[in-house]
Amino acid sequence: MTLLILLGLAIVAVVLCWAASHRRSEMTASSQSSSDVLVRLPPRNLFARCLSAQDVAFISGLGSPDVLRLLLRERRRLALEWLRLTRCEAGRLFRLHLRGVRHSANLRPVTEARLLVDMVRFLVIYQLMAAMVRFYGPLRTQSFVRSVEGLADVLSTVSGHIAQAAAPAGFPNVQAAGGR
Repeated sequence: MTLLILLGLAIVAVVLCWAASHRRSEMTASSQSSSDVLVRLPPRNLFARCLSAQDVAFISGLGSPDVLRLLLRERRRLALEWLRLTRCEAGRLFRLHLRGVRHSANLRPVTEARLLVDMVRFLVIYQLMAAMVRFYGPLRTQSFVRSVEGLADVLSTVSGHIAQAAAPAGFPNVQAAGGR
């Protein structure tokens, strides 16, 4: 019984410490400097480099499976770190926007709803990318993403043809939406 009481007190103490640190970070965030509104995304070429097959081809030519395994493990770790940093930056910008809009007099609900939908889409895509990198590794993820992009191009072309064919006679200028 005493153990349960101590465990409960420890949990309450952890929650109170978290709340205090969260409140402190909110207070420091409210006194924004100009650098807080800058977008600090990790470099995209780092992620592209993690997905590159050139280094893997070179290491494969050396004939050392241990070095190849190390390279692939580090590539996976770097790709996941890039994704994490991107997610953190998107979340920071979204929270910054929410703090700024909280007291705005000219709020546009449609724009805010669109931003929320975009944030949810971002998080879903982030989770998919992170899962693919974890399970398949960055190289197979790259080939999968390329095939999905190819399928998206085909889908866009076909939907454009459908839109043109299904357009009512009174609307002859219907064009396919969403081309690349």
